Amino acid sequence: MAWLRFICVWFGLIGVSLGVGASCNAKRGETTCVTEDLLEMLIRINSRRGRDWDKQMKPAFFASLKGSVALSNSNKVLIFEGVKVNRGGGYDPSTGIFTAKRDGLYHFSCLIYGDNGKDVGYQLTKNESSYATGYSNKGPSEASTLSALMELKKGDRVYIKHRHSGQTEAVIGSDHSSFAGYFLQD
Repeated sequence: MAWLRFICVWFGLIGVSLGVGASCNAKRGETTCVTEDLLEMLIRINSRRGRDWDKQMKPAFFASLKGSVALSNSNKVLIFEGVKVNRGGGYDPSTGIFTAKRDGLYHFSCLIYGDNGKDVGYQLTKNESSYATGYSNKGPSEASTLSALMELKKGDRVYIKHRHSGQTEAVIGSDHSSFAGYFLQD
């Protein structure tokens, strides 16, 4: 019974912050004011989630590389599995690919941290085509950043891919390398 009181108090507090008024005249054996307030609050929340919900959602993601990765062919997609933000669910941490759920202008960026004094060649890819390229110089601990604006259509795919064929290069993980993107406007 204590959990029910906790839920009622919690929803009551949320209802106050959403501007739900308490104006009921409950009688014994009927619903209580709290129950009516909860129902009204849920109706208001659900009415905000109409057909335009996808248009209201502004996709954004940020993911980091958890473990270091050895890249040995030019077709390897870097999979940033350490998802910190994934609004709209457009980024897939199992493939490393962001898929646009709506048309618009987006901003993407990445940070690639090379390992063991080797350079790392990579590219920001849009639908199988190179969009912008990056290069981390040779050095004991060299990082490189890349930033780009992109016009995307719903269903377009964006990801980071290794671009030096025939060379083995390594990217440091442990949250040192990352990939991010967000919707700017229609």
